Amino acid sequence: MTALTAGYIGVAAMLILLFLGMPLAYTFALSGVFGITLILGLNNGLNYMMSIPFSAAASYTFIVMPLFMLMGDFAYNGGLTSDAYGAARKWFGHVPGGLAVTSTVASALFGALCGSGSTTALVMTQVAWPEMKESKYDPGLGLGSIVGAGPLAILIPPSVPLIMYGLLSGASIGRLFMAGWLPGLLLTVTLSVCTVIQVKMNPAKAPMMAKATMKARLRSLGAVWPFLVLILVVMGSIWGGICTVNEAAGIGVIGSMVIIAVMRRMNLRGFLQTLKKTCSAGCAMFFMFVGIQIFNTFMSLSGIPRALAMWVGGLPLPSSVIIWVIVLLYMVLGCFLDSPPVMMLTVGLLAPVVASLGYDLVWFGIIVAFTVAVGALTPPVGINLFVVSSRAPDVPIATIIRGMVPYLITIILTLIIIFYVPQISLWLPNLMFG
Repeated sequence: MTALTAGYIGVAAMLILLFLGMPLAYTFALSGVFGITLILGLNNGLNYMMSIPFSAAASYTFIVMPLFMLMGDFAYNGGLTSDAYGAARKWFGHVPGGLAVTSTVASALFGALCGSGSTTALVMTQVAWPEMKESKYDPGLGLGSIVGAGPLAILIPPSVPLIMYGLLSGASIGRLFMAGWLPGLLLTVTLSVCTVIQVKMNPAKAPMMAKATMKARLRSLGAVWPFLVLILVVMGSIWGGICTVNEAAGIGVIGSMVIIAVMRRMNLRGFLQTLKKTCSAGCAMFFMFVGIQIFNTFMSLSGIPRALAMWVGGLPLPSSVIIWVIVLLYMVLGCFLDSPPVMMLTVGLLAPVVASLGYDLVWFGIIVAFTVAVGALTPPVGINLFVVSSRAPDVPIATIIRGMVPYLITIILTLIIIFYVPQISLWLPNLMFG
């Protein structure tokens, strides 16, 4: 049996286990072990794999993911999210569709600490929707704006999917973080403009609110300064070359703990519950990472990535068309799976293909994060859509989907801009890192 044939059999085994509902970590690990033993034999295969779990477990780079997750959990449980929403409402509440615009801006702010689109959607539904409902906002507009803002957390660093992409592709996580800022800010603006246009066309969707005084606006910043300081310290230490990404993540955790302790926002019980939640999610990610390292080793031995890169490179199509085919693949996969599994399934295979076509892997990482986020909004298993629906059970999901469509179109148009103007993604990392 050739290595390539064994590779196809191993991939088929992985897909079978995946559709049978086996947890992802075990799916990747078992299919990887199976494939490696097919290629090398039982004894040689086990000897070859002996060091893989330890190498994955001892990865210094991996620790950045649970640290940023913990920072986001402290920020949410410490009430910093509600402070950010309150400040954004004072500044943007008076524009057409002001509360929906506020939820978009607040999603961007919270995304800068959280890094998870589904968590951001969940939090914003809990914080913003009751106020929109009380103000008699159209449910489609209000909840659609919350669903549509989920991708902001994936683009604006620190982002769990961008960290995952960096670990799997070998691209610099620091450069990926810098690359996400301008696309994230651009998407914040385009989503806000989408809301304003809808309300201008149909004012009944969102009653106008009174404009806050400048004094009230400036006073609102007093509640949000810890939030802003935390972001500036974490990202500024990376920008300035003072800290590595891992060290900045540690500083972020300590900073969030100090802030909520000084503000007396969390008791000991809440602190321990936050640690427990993050440890549980981090351990799940950790085992998935070990499993995917075993599977990626099998892929390398099988030669499938090399064969795929040669096949794609030989297609009689422009390279941009090939990249758009990959983008459509990510959109489809994102409809069925959350972003970390999609990354684990595909990045190891597709990153070499993209590199062979001459594209920058940092730019491609932003495109992948953007595209997976689009999939997370759409049925049949759009996770952001169903997270929001679960927190607003009195609103039919068909209403939320209809309200989300204008934002989905806006996101796709913004993706096209970023695709054809790569400097939006690459200018900042090139400025900071050369």
